[in-house]
Amino acid sequence: MSKVRIYVSRDPKTGELHFRDSEGHEGDGSIITEVHHGDEVEWVLGEGIDEILGIRPASGSQNIFRGEVRKNGNGNWKGTVDECAKGSEEYVIEYRIGNAMAQATRPRLKVKPPR
Repeated sequence: MSKVRIYVSRDPKTGELHFRDSEGHEGDGSIITEVHHGDEVEWVLGEGIDEILGIRPASGSQNIFRGEVRKNGNGNWKGTVDECAKGSEEYVIEYRIGNAMAQATRPRLKVKPPR
């Protein structure tokens, strides 16, 4: 088991979310982060976003996590990849900027075969 971090910020020029992960992937909402069974995934709040309000599977997508992804005490969100998970999950991040709420869909987590 290892820890995978996904840093979530907002591009000041476009207003769109920008993602960078500890696996070396970077980009907009089309980023694919690769994970293994048992990995702890942590979404880290970055610049331009006041708060992450929720992270959940997109409509029609499977949940690869053991239970729900939950907010921790420092405003980041964490979840553990289920030992039986396969394939990939498209997820939705709900976030707040000032008084406005928004959501981003399309980022993906892809479960790699066992090591």
